[in-house]
Amino acid sequence: MNIPKDVLFDDVILRISGNSEAIIENYKGLHLYTSEEVVIACKKLTVRICGEELHVQYFSGYDMKVTGNIHTITYSMNGVL
Repeated sequence: MNIPKDVLFDDVILRISGNSEAIIENYKGLHLYTSEEVVIACKKLTVRICGEELHVQYFSGYDMKVTGNIHTITYSMNGVL
């Protein structure tokens, strides 16, 4: 049986639409939230979204949507910023 890795290992899933929208699935919480930077804690890594006029449009226990003018998205292992 083929089980997707994100389900098996609870990995983060990041879907990007252009430079204006990012949907993050399987996150744990927020480390930082400003209009220029959103830092998201995930199980194995930290996701940092930098840009302008960033806004968390919604978040649930499973996913969140960040909108704005996204310039960069970076990853750090084990929560190292």
